[in-house]
Amino acid sequence: MKAAVRETCMVRPAGQTPSQRLWLSNLDQFFAKTAHVPMLQPYSWRRPDGGGAARGFFNCRVLKESLSQALITFFPVAGRLAQAQDGTGRFEIDCNGQGVLFVEAETDVTISELGDFQPAPELMQLVPQVDFSKGISSFPLLLVQVTRFRCGGVCLGIGYHHAVSDGKGFYNLLTAWSSLARGLSVATNLLPFLDRTILCSRSPPSPTWQHPEYCESIDDEQQTPPPSPLSTSTRILNLSVDQITCLKEEANSSTNGDVNHRYTTFEVLTAHIWRCVTVARSFADRNQPVTLHVSIDGRRRFEPMLPPGYFGNCLFHAVVPASTAELASESLRRTAGRIRRAIRRSDDEYMRSAIDCLELAGASTVRIPGISGSPHLKVISWTQLPFGQDFGWGDPIFLRPASSWEGSCLILPKPKDGDDGLSFSICLEAAVMVRFKGLLTTDDSIVLSNTTATTLPQLLSRL
Repeated sequence: MKAAVRETCMVRPAGQTPSQRLWLSNLDQFFAKTAHVPMLQPYSWRRPDGGGAARGFFNCRVLKESLSQALITFFPVAGRLAQAQDGTGRFEIDCNGQGVLFVEAETDVTISELGDFQPAPELMQLVPQVDFSKGISSFPLLLVQVTRFRCGGVCLGIGYHHAVSDGKGFYNLLTAWSSLARGLSVATNLLPFLDRTILCSRSPPSPTWQHPEYCESIDDEQQTPPPSPLSTSTRILNLSVDQITCLKEEANSSTNGDVNHRYTTFEVLTAHIWRCVTVARSFADRNQPVTLHVSIDGRRRFEPMLPPGYFGNCLFHAVVPASTAELASESLRRTAGRIRRAIRRSDDEYMRSAIDCLELAGASTVRIPGISGSPHLKVISWTQLPFGQDFGWGDPIFLRPASSWEGSCLILPKPKDGDDGLSFSICLEAAVMVRFKGLLTTDDSIVLSNTTATTLPQLLSRL
């Protein structure tokens, strides 16, 4: 695939916006030196009724004008990152209205030729690229690319900077943008709540928990070089509703029908993936520590809950420790229980403690522990993102990441016209992926028999 850029411009707010410096919380700070998160939403060129190509399909004039209107309300997105002026080393958003990058491109392939849009280097052509060498204040915080395919379809490629907001906040922006593109008003619950000081640390900062989810603070000059590049493989795998039901029945077989103690789909699926990755990695040491990292949206976990339109990062990270020997000897239910306990620990006090911990460590230099090349696994769920933006030409086919890293697993949202199954994207070392698929798949279709979950401990015990 080769994507050719046809036009590039900056889209600025359609009206006057506040010129100010926006304070960033500790949960925003450690994303300041990261790259944009690349996401892809392909759209079919056919109408839902099966007719021909819609007139003016994905009209970029309409998209730019409506985005410009959305930026009046979501004005921080049109700004730039900047060092705080108080000498603390923290970062802020300079709300200067410089705009977001909008690129129009075309490619010589069809959407069907890209299949399931499995994350690969070539897909990064569908998201605008920026030059980070000119400093943190030089690049836009939102990148948009509309790429037209030979079949008439379109891919909306988005790169959003995580320091501005997490996925929930940015998808509120996309939903507001799509409403304006259709000539509608923006729903009240989407309007951004911009006062991030509600997530400031306590005075004085008083951590009450240990927080292994964050690395110790280190200077850029002291960071060790990244590990040698691994030969990795990324696959998008699918689980049908029957297969998920099979796993949940196994995990919940001892709950005696008590709904309050039944494990959720996320807990069960994550436990199953973690166990399968562990056996696929074939550790020589049966007591090898293995850690699961799970991202948690804290918006509804605070007391009181955050405003529905909170625009910023509210992600916390549950850490689930175990060893290969423990996973080999325990049931799927027990592994799911480990995950549940770690997630439920993230209550108001734990999250406030995490914010205080970041304050003491220096949030702008703290890093989340690296996963790539380690025995650990990180699982992120996108199933709660408000996915499915209709800009006037129908719903997207699906949502996909454009890139991935070894040791990461991303549970994807279901398309509106899909069944009740789930898909997940996972990146592992190439040899490990072969063994992982061998535990789960036959002919590229996941097969989970009624005996799969019960025999997995036997498979793990062979390590």
